[in-house]
Formats: sequence, structure tokens, C-alpha cells
Amino acid sequence: MRTRALRPWTELVRLHPDVEAGTLTEAVFAIDLGAIAAGDPNVPVVYRDPEAFFQATYLTADLARLLEEVLASLAGTPGYNRVLKLRTPFGGGKSHTLAALLHAARHPQKLGHVPEARRFPKPENVAVAVFDGEKFDAQKGKELEGGRTIRTMWGWIAWQIDPERAFPLVADHDRERVAPGGDAIRELLTAGAAGRPVLILLDEVLKYMERAAAVSVRESTLRRQAMDFFQNLTVEVSGSTNAALVYSLTWSAREALGNVPLLEEIDKLAARVDQLREPVSGDEILPVLKRRLLAALPDPDVATEVATAYEGVVTGMRTAYAEKPAERHQAEEEGRLLRDRIREAYPFHPALIDIMRERWTAVDAFQRTRGALRFLAACMHSLKRDGGARPLLGPTDVPLHDRNVRVKMLNDLGAQNQYDPVVAADIAGSNARAKRIDERFARETPELGSVKPATRLATAIFLYSFGGLRREGASESETLPPGVTESELLAACVGPDLDPITAKAVLSELRNHCLYLHYDGVRYCFKKDPNITKLIEDAEQEVSKQELAARGRGKVRDKIEQMLEARLAGHRGAIVWPSKSQDIPDNAPRLLIAYLPLEFAAEGEPEQERLARDYLLNCGDRPRRYRNGVVLAIPEKKQIEALRRAVRYLLAIESVKSRQREYRLTEDQLEQLKERKQTEEAAAESCLRDLYAEVWLPRVENGEVLLDRVKRGGRPLQATGIHERIMELLTSVDTPRVYSSVTPRKMVERVRLGEARAAGEAPRLGVPVAEVVESFFRDLAPPRLESADALKKAIARGVEERIFAYTSGSPPALGADGKFQVGPEKVVLGRRLGEDEVDLDSGFLMVPEAVPASPSSPGTVPSGSGMPTSAAAAPMPAMAAGSAPTAPGAPLARSTRSVRFSLKATRAQIFKAFPAIANLADKADGGIVTLSVEATSAAGFDPSWLRNAVEEPLDEADIVLLWADDPRSDGDPGSPRG
Repeated sequence: MRTRALRPWTELVRLHPDVEAGTLTEAVFAIDLGAIAAGDPNVPVVYRDPEAFFQATYLTADLARLLEEVLASLAGTPGYNRVLKLRTPFGGGKSHTLAALLHAARHPQKLGHVPEARRFPKPENVAVAVFDGEKFDAQKGKELEGGRTIRTMWGWIAWQIDPERAFPLVADHDRERVAPGGDAIRELLTAGAAGRPVLILLDEVLKYMERAAAVSVRESTLRRQAMDFFQNLTVEVSGSTNAALVYSLTWSAREALGNVPLLEEIDKLAARVDQLREPVSGDEILPVLKRRLLAALPDPDVATEVATAYEGVVTGMRTAYAEKPAERHQAEEEGRLLRDRIREAYPFHPALIDIMRERWTAVDAFQRTRGALRFLAACMHSLKRDGGARPLLGPTDVPLHDRNVRVKMLNDLGAQNQYDPVVAADIAGSNARAKRIDERFARETPELGSVKPATRLATAIFLYSFGGLRREGASESETLPPGVTESELLAACVGPDLDPITAKAVLSELRNHCLYLHYDGVRYCFKKDPNITKLIEDAEQEVSKQELAARGRGKVRDKIEQMLEARLAGHRGAIVWPSKSQDIPDNAPRLLIAYLPLEFAAEGEPEQERLARDYLLNCGDRPRRYRNGVVLAIPEKKQIEALRRAVRYLLAIESVKSRQREYRLTEDQLEQLKERKQTEEAAAESCLRDLYAEVWLPRVENGEVLLDRVKRGGRPLQATGIHERIMELLTSVDTPRVYSSVTPRKMVERVRLGEARAAGEAPRLGVPVAEVVESFFRDLAPPRLESADALKKAIARGVEERIFAYTSGSPPALGADGKFQVGPEKVVLGRRLGEDEVDLDSGFLMVPEAVPASPSSPGTVPSGSGMPTSAAAAPMPAMAAGSAPTAPGAPLARSTRSVRFSLKATRAQIFKAFPAIANLADKADGGIVTLSVEATSAAGFDPSWLRNAVEEPLDEADIVLLWADDPRSDGDPGSPRG
């Protein structure tokens, strides 16, 4: 962004009054040479009055040379060509040139106000004859006041030279429509003019000749007679002493009304004696435009300031891509050239002039200088009136939103209203794609709000979409396709308020979103036919209609369900979109995650809770048995519409692809279709990944079943898969709700093995493993397990640690001696048991003291009674009152066998202290240290929270707790829990 703001050109440049007032109408530009010659008061003053005409006319070098040449010939100066042919492009200034010759011949003294013309000869009393081939009727001729009719070209020329002396010389030729011979023409130019200089101006000769071919003259035609006269006239004028003939022909074959042979024939008639002249060439169009459109030339200092600012931005952009010193030097040289051109063209950007001069001229309908004047006048009037101007008027700044500007431009280019849908949909409509891109960029970067980069780049591309550059080394008719390359576009668009990085980012957005913008890999071009984006948009609209008719249960929903099922395939516990509670199985103890359908998010909170409780607690018309194994994944409402949108477009893309022959899609369009599909697939994937960010589970509080709602919150999930993210949410966010393992002691506690289940009952000495599994997946109590395999691991570990014994087969009976009636060889205790050896259906657990003794297998029967206590879990003696811990970092006086200290720490400090404690454990006997923890809360610690948030994670880490004060029971202090 620039550091110093440049003022809009509208504040620094004075417009010509008729430009500022908007009165520079089509009629002003349509020069009627015959009406000017006749002094018609309806002709605008700027053309009718010679002084006003020359004040508004910039004398190009070629026009000045032409005027001097003709005036010298009329003055009788020898050595000049007296027959001159104007060959200019359509609208290239030939009519204006003929008008300049007319005024200069009739009023040479008016040229005194033009410094460049003061040296020109000033012939007096010149007889001027003007023939306008577009207006003169070949059939009827020209009717004069008094009823006289002039029937031919030669008759009308003679009448204008002198009605009384010249016309009678060819009156019979005019009446009979027979061309006069050379002698008659010579007499016409001398005696007929009474010795006065004669200037003959012929305009639109080709058009007259075309019509004259239809008029029969005896055994000939009027065209043949007119062409004979034209040839004789050029010869006689060429040999005269004070006559001159200037005639105009079209620039090229494409402007010859389809009659190329006639154009070539006329061209050859005078080829021996005429000379070709072009009144406007090259960059001379700039001063022509400025003279006609501005009231005064701009301040050179202002032009230099603006030019320097643009030079800096464009040079910086080009040098950034330069890899070699020569390339950097070239970039700097091109920047200086741009600076000089902007300084010369101010307030116009040279790129805008180049578009009209080099590209639009390839369009048959465009009228070169006249068209440029009309178009620029409309732009300048609109920007001056409505505001919105920038430092320069360039390709990005044309106010296409102004219908008057748009109509003038498209009419001059022969496109009329064919591009209205393009402008409305992509560039300047109320909901145009470029406007939407600008709004999004402004939300992300507020300072771009006034820059409107997308609208400006789209406008520039639109201007480049007509005509084409001439191929280097080729004929004029051979042009490159319309459009603009990225480098050309950036060079024309970047400036002090639009940097190259933003411009490139915006260009990418335009390419992806505009309906009529085509990109062939080289050029950007707006076309009347929609691009692949438009076809996709139309197909998306059709999908939307079908979805609306299906009330949200059509192809889009089916596609989302298929995508979800594909991503959850392989996860046996994933249930996709259950419509009722019985869709969630209840036939086995396992963890099931039900991904609820999208419609759930649209329900109100009471209905959501009712449905959730039904899913979790029931299976059809009966209570759910394994309710501790069900989790509901809840769809997030804000992700649903974005997901539906992406899927609608995926279906639309599939539709377009299936009709590629009908649409006659090119390879480039198929590639664009592929890229768009990848974009929408990525969008859908992102939405699917974030679709389920909350889980609901049942929990019991004070005997009542409530919903435990776990949300992702602000913590980003690391997993990328849908199911993996849900599992991360269940196992890693906040207090874990699901565990991948369980300790043997927790398993013992869960089924109360070794305890009496009710007062007066005997202790429970054995339990079927199936009942253990049932308990974990049935009872609403932590821990909730990922799978029953966690119990296999716990059983294997508990057997090895002699916490309980394991056998399998039919459940053994308990004997009167308190021992189970099972062969000792079938019991495993105190040795390694493979997880694959644990049978969850027929397995049976026994407390060690209920295992029958076997003298031959002493390792099978424990010594002593009761459950073993790990030495590592011995209570830590309290620190002596008044003893102070060793200061951190203080050297010990001598080696010590015991280290004791206490500390107070916050959550963050605890994490930082872990490495120090781990270091101590590394050096301690058995790699074990004993920690005592004390925490207080005035509000009290909730027992359920303690169990879930403290005890369960410690159990998972296989840490045995020795509660000094058990908050859940009145048990003895120091009793092991877990």
C-alpha cells in the first residue's frame, strides 16, 4: 500500500465543458461534411465554426503536413502532390481531416490561432467542392431550392465550384448521366472557376460507387461512368496549377462492404497520380484525445508525481521475478518507459489507450479515434459526476456499472447488449461475483474495502476481451485471440493502491468463481458463453430444486450418508444415522458410537434431549441392556449447510461431466472441472471432519440418569479421521469418558470380588468373566471401556500379580471348605497368562484363597491370606513438624540414603516439577518414589469428579492409591484403593 495518497484525477484535471456536462453526443461525433460545407446551423459549433474547430483540434504531424501540402497546391506552389488519398481506419479521423481542409481552404486566416500553422500558405477565394458519397443519392441525385436537381457526382462538384460558370459546362453530362472527358474537366477547373483555386473533397467514394452500380445508363451503368470521371478528374487535377483533390477510402478489405474488388479497382484508378496520407498515427492519438476531452493540459508536476508512483510499483513487481542482472535491468528500463508514457498520457493510463489503439481496432465496428473519444468522454463524465475516480483512468477504472458508459462501449464494439448478462453476473451487478469477492477480502483486510480489487481486475479483463493484438510479422487481419495474459494484466492494473500480491490472489478467486470468465492456460477473457463455472452453477440450481422437492431427503442427503459410511467403514462400533433406537444394536457388550442424522441438529433442545435419552436408554420398546457402551455423536448445525453446499456442487459437477459431449467440453474445461471437483471435495472433507464435535453419554447422578455432554471447546483435535476425532474427544479432552485399559483392582472393585454384596451375605469368592464384561458395559459407572479386550489385558495382569486366579469351562461349584471344586491344574495364578487364553464367555475368576491347594504345585497357592499389597504403595511418613526442606540448588553436606521434602505447586508448576521427580525416581531403589498429595477446597470435592478426574487416570497409570482420607467411604485410613 502507498504511504502517500495520490489524489483522484477528477480533482486535478479540468474537462472540456461538453464532456463535463455530458453533452458530447453521438451527433457531435458524426461529422456531416456536406452540412459543414453548407453552413447548416444544426451542425455543432465545434465543427461549424472554423475558429472553434481549430481550437478543439490537435494538429498531428501528419495532419499539419497534409494541410501545408494542400494549401501550397492551392496557392500555386509547384512541387507538391495535388491528388491525395486518405486511407485511415474506420473512425480514424478522415472526416475530421476533410473538415480541417474545408475550413483551412475557406478561412486560412483562422489558422493564425494555431502556432503550428502560422507558416502555412494562405490562398484566397478558394472554390471548395465537397462530395459526400454516403449522402448523395445515386438514383435521385440532389434536389436544390427552386426545383433544380443535380443528378451526378460531376454535376454536384461543378455546381459548388460555380453554379453559373462551371455547372453549364457539364449540364448536359449531368442530365444524361454521362461522364465528361478530360478536356471538359480541365475547363471546369480553370474557366469554370474563373481562375480561382479549386479544392475538391471526396468522402465515402466507395459507398457511392456501390449504389451507382444499380443505375443503368444506356449500355453502361452510373458506376462505370462515375469511375471514368474519377480517373479523369485525378489526372486533370494532378496537371493543374492551383487545384487539389483529396479523397478518402476505407482502411482495409473488411471495411469495404464486402466488395473488395471494387475497393481495389478504385484504388488503382488514381494510383498513378495520388499519394497516400494518414492524418493520425502511433501515439499521436494521445494529444488528439486530450485536446478534445480536456479544457486545459494537466499540471506536468502532478503527472510526474503520479507517473513516478506507478513506476515504483510496477518496477518492484517485475524486479521481484527477475533472476538475472540483465532481467533486473530490463525491469527497471520498462519501469522508466512506463513512467514516461504515464507522464505523457496523464490522466489516462497508457494501457487503456493501447487497448483501444491496438486491440479494439481489430473489431470491424470500432471507429478508432471517434470511438475512443466517445468512450472516454462517457467514462470521464460518469466519474466526474458520480465519483470513484483514482489517480489515473485506466483499464481497471472504467465505470461499467454506468449503463451509459457500458452501452457506448459495447455499441462501438458491435456487441450491443449481448454482454449485459456477463457484466451483471460477474462484474458490476448488484450480486456480481467480483463484488462478493471484494466484500470477502474487505472483511479479512478492511483497508481493501475502498480498493475493490476484484471489480477492478474483472473490469480490465472485460476491456481486454474484445479484439486482439496483431500477430508479429503477420498481416493486419491476422490477430491473436482476444484476452490478456496474467503478466499483461498485472502491468496494466497494479498501482499505488493495488499491490501485485493482492492482485494475483484476487485473480485466482475470479478464475474460480466468475461464470463467464474463460482461462485457456494463457489468457483471461470474458465471453458470452458461460464457462465451466456457469454450467456447474446451473446444475447446482437443479440439484437444489430437487432437494427442496424432496424436503431435504434427496440426493444430497444420500450422498452425505454414503460419504460418511465410506469414512467410517472398518470401525465396527460406528452406527451411521440411526433413525430409531433399535437401529443401535443391543446384543453384545461393546462400545458403540451412533452418528446421529443431520435432522437431529434442526430439532429444539427439548426434543433433542428426548431423542437422545431414547437412543441411550432404550432399544425399541425395551430398556437398553448395554447402556454404558453407547455414545451419541451430535452433528454441529453450523457445519451442515456448508457440507450440503459442497455436496450439491459435487453432484452438479458429476452431472456436467456426464453431459460433456452435449456441452462439447474442451480438454481445458475438463481440466477445470477436475480442479473444481477437487476444491469441492476438499470443502466437503473439511465439513465432514468437523461435523461431529460433541458427544453425549448417559451418567448417573443421585440415582437419576442425566446426559453427559462433551464438547471439543477451544482445544483443537489432532486426529483427522471422523471416528478417530470422536475417540480423541472421548479419551483426551477434559476428563476422559472412555478408557482403553482398566486395572485389575478396578475390575475387582467393580464386581466386588472378595466382598459381600449385601449385609449378611458371605463374601463373593468367584465371578464369571462374562459377568465382569456385562458389568462394565451395563452399569452406568466409570470406567467406560473402548472394548472388552481391555478386560482380557486386566485379567492377564491380575493373574500374574496374584490378585485373582483364572480358570475356564463350566463355572466351578464352591465347596464347604471355601474352595472351588476345580482341578488345580486348570487354575492359573501367579504366572503369565496370554490375553488370547482369556475366554470372556467361559472364563471364571477366583480370589486366591478360594483356589484349591495342590502340594505338587506350590506356586499355585498363595502363602498367607488376603490380597497382596505392593511395597511401592507403602504410606509415606509425614515430614517432621518444623523440619525445613533443603533449599533448591543447595549442596548436600554428605551422601544421604533418604530424601524427603514437600512442595506447594500450581497446575503449571506441577508439570514443570515432573522431570525433577522423575530424575529422583531414576536413582531410587526399584525406580520408585512415594508421593503424598494434599489439596483443599472450601466447596468440597465431588466424589464422582474425584473418581473420574483423579482416581481413574491414576488407575490407568497403574498407580496404587493409599487414601489418607477416603472421601467416598468410612474405610480405614491408609487402605489401598484402586
